[in-house]
Amino acid sequence: MNKLAKPFALIGLSAFMIAGCGGAEQSEKNKQTPQSQPASAPETAKEDQQAAEQEKHQEEGLIRIMEQNLDYTLNGQEKQQTGFLKYNDNQNYSMYVMPDYELTAEEPNKDVLMWNEDDSIFMRIELLPADAEWSLVEENSKAQLAAVGPEVKEAETPEDPFFKNAWAMETKNGPDIVTTYLIKNEDQPLKLTLFTKEGADHRDAFTQMAKTILKEEK
Repeated sequence: MNKLAKPFALIGLSAFMIAGCGGAEQSEKNKQTPQSQPASAPETAKEDQQAAEQEKHQEEGLIRIMEQNLDYTLNGQEKQQTGFLKYNDNQNYSMYVMPDYELTAEEPNKDVLMWNEDDSIFMRIELLPADAEWSLVEENSKAQLAAVGPEVKEAETPEDPFFKNAWAMETKNGPDIVTTYLIKNEDQPLKLTLFTKEGADHRDAFTQMAKTILKEEK
């Protein structure tokens, strides 16, 4: 990861330690030639895996489809990719992740969503408690940004209901850009810290995936 991420690890905030088929139909399947069976095996395995994931989410009281198309802008170009449902047990949530990115736990109460081609471009995800003291979170976030770049200024928030009442600040260090969003949602407050670069602006891709984050019941 980018060395700019280190100040964020050093400046902590202690307040947030935070089907079965019929017999006749089966007989028809058994008549398939040996050559046709291996070709369908990978597809069957994929379907079985998806069914297992779906069943897992149903057992947890949550039903989400396994795939969802996501529209986003990357370096000024409009794109669309299929996001696949991923479950994160570090902070107990699910979200849709596009194939070019990888979701992994960083430390307790913190995860990172990284671009596969360059792990210095990533988004840190922190689910905050419902009773978060926003003034303290804002102060801590500003201190973290100030440790990266000399000038911390207000950043624009996307015109989307997800960012209603959101707090956004940003700083730069050479080509590196660090943006922090505080999503002040009463049901699911979030802190998102995006590490991007000039010429590799993945902020919209990251935020489109972040919008699919859904806290799950334990």
